[in-house]
Amino acid sequence: MSLSKLAFRNLKNIRHNMMYLGAVTFAILIYYTFLAIRSNEAMLNANEMYGKLGTVFTGSSIILAVFSTIFIWYSGDFFLRRRKQELGLYALLGLERKQIAQLIFIETMGYGMVGLIIGTALGTVASKYFVQLLAHVMAIDIEATFTISLAAMGQTIAVFLVIFLLIALRSARTIYRFTLIELFKANQQVEVIPKVHPILAVLSLLLMGFGYYLTGQPLLDHFTVVAPLLIVCIIVGTFGTMSYFTIFLLRVLSKQARHFEGTNLILHGQLLSRVKSNAVMLSTITVITAVTLTTVGTATSIYYFIDRTVEQQMPYSLSVASKRPEAEQLIKESNQTIEQRTMVNVKNVDHQMKELPNPLYLTKYYRTYAMDGSKGQFSYINYSDYRRLAKANGKRVLPEPQQGEAIVLETFKGNDLLQERVKSPVGIKINDIHSSFRITGETDLPIAQLYEKQRLAFVVSDDAFAMMPERAWMLTNYQFSDERTDDGLMKKLEALYGKQAETDMAAYYPVYAITTATTGLLAFAAGFLGLVFLLATGSIIYFKMLAEAEESKHRFAIIQKVGVAQGEQVSIIRRLVGFVFSLPYLLGLIHSIFAMQVLQKLLNYNIVMPTVLAIGCYTVVYLVYYIMTVRAYRRIVM
Repeated sequence: MSLSKLAFRNLKNIRHNMMYLGAVTFAILIYYTFLAIRSNEAMLNANEMYGKLGTVFTGSSIILAVFSTIFIWYSGDFFLRRRKQELGLYALLGLERKQIAQLIFIETMGYGMVGLIIGTALGTVASKYFVQLLAHVMAIDIEATFTISLAAMGQTIAVFLVIFLLIALRSARTIYRFTLIELFKANQQVEVIPKVHPILAVLSLLLMGFGYYLTGQPLLDHFTVVAPLLIVCIIVGTFGTMSYFTIFLLRVLSKQARHFEGTNLILHGQLLSRVKSNAVMLSTITVITAVTLTTVGTATSIYYFIDRTVEQQMPYSLSVASKRPEAEQLIKESNQTIEQRTMVNVKNVDHQMKELPNPLYLTKYYRTYAMDGSKGQFSYINYSDYRRLAKANGKRVLPEPQQGEAIVLETFKGNDLLQERVKSPVGIKINDIHSSFRITGETDLPIAQLYEKQRLAFVVSDDAFAMMPERAWMLTNYQFSDERTDDGLMKKLEALYGKQAETDMAAYYPVYAITTATTGLLAFAAGFLGLVFLLATGSIIYFKMLAEAEESKHRFAIIQKVGVAQGEQVSIIRRLVGFVFSLPYLLGLIHSIFAMQVLQKLLNYNIVMPTVLAIGCYTVVYLVYYIMTVRAYRRIVM
């Protein structure tokens, strides 16, 4: 029988190699689907932001390619180890190593080609529904169809041919590393009990503890120094924990009385003999789990709070500073209904940067100093307009400032940014070109979104406002009944204002549409990658445990001979697999919780709900992998 016929016969043995073919097909399916979504013409035509954010998909596709390589590498390693005795038999029957290597090469490339055909076919179908899902989260209306992206298909074939070529060469090279005896005894390897290093174990925990401590510090002040140090401490501490602390913990447990109860002796021995060889894998999965939960939790949180984010940036449906009669006429001709209209007089007064006190000039979200050659300015309103505006927005009305006093209007992210270095800006004195004011109160009341990011605004008494020689500008704010929809009103207003649109008008809907599209796209990419990471890490543990199950057959045969009941054997398997699954999951979960606390401080939102949703979905899929692994492990050893 020729090598090609033998390889073809092995390829037809789908039942024994179904998991490997499934792993290959899944990796190709995900990668091709992602590329097909990226190049979807309907999405490109429907939303301009989709095309501008192509770098998100480009970076994500690179990550997917790297992960697919690791994923297929691990699955291929499992099936190669599983077939070592078969390969030893080929050698015993007279096949030379070169011929066996060629056989493995042909089979690997054959499975790759089959996976490419199935994966791209399934990806073509799946891409339509994923495009519809993406359009939904981006809040755009498109008609997705079944399309074949030749560019995506070509890139998928090129990338995975390289991956399969590398894996095939690596598998073929493995044949030259083992003797005939080693191939036959592949499942009878002797495990060495690792040494205990208490100092390194404690040091690993201290490194992680120090990393957790850094998450509670003001990262924004020294982000370029603190953030890399935090990441290094967490990663190094994680690898140290898996390599040294777990061994130390198991050795401590082996000295306890419970070590000799029931099947604990067998379980602890199994764990001790395996934990050292699995340390790198468990550490990697821990870090990936933490990154996945943090990334998905972050994207989910940001998407979850789109309404609040846009509301903070655009508190009114529409604000105009000129051409009010013309704008009013366009609004009447549209489908929008005005629920509320407020007007406020604003005076803009110049100031010098050196006169702006700490911490106000450190607040990056405000234009409190000269930019691009323009003058630094403060905005002032009188107390009468403030009181009317506060009542219209349901805000508490603060007492009227006296002579030389002012109320600061913090119109972005509430008060937290101003409180970053001091507890409150109250009491701070500021100077403009006319006089000095002492801040006596603070409120997050917005004047109008025209000035929301331009300059700090203050409320002064009516008399102080009247004394300012600058011209007062009338700002009109509209609140519509349905500000999330647009029947063409915004385009008409932009045409009305022309070049003055950026300075004389601002609307809620354009910001809402852009924010939803951008955030939805990022959330989709994060969720997509999170799903891939989850399935890949679960599969890596699955294949690793099944490889160990093949090597543990003789151990369980001995256990059965000494009279250990079948139920107790199943208990050993469950706890053994549970330890390998739960250790990286729990540690990665702790990492992500500390990271999400940092995110919560930055967003100033309560992100408990979106975080719990992300963790819950991750946990459910993880449990499914655990159950699958226990069943497969049991079938092999029992």
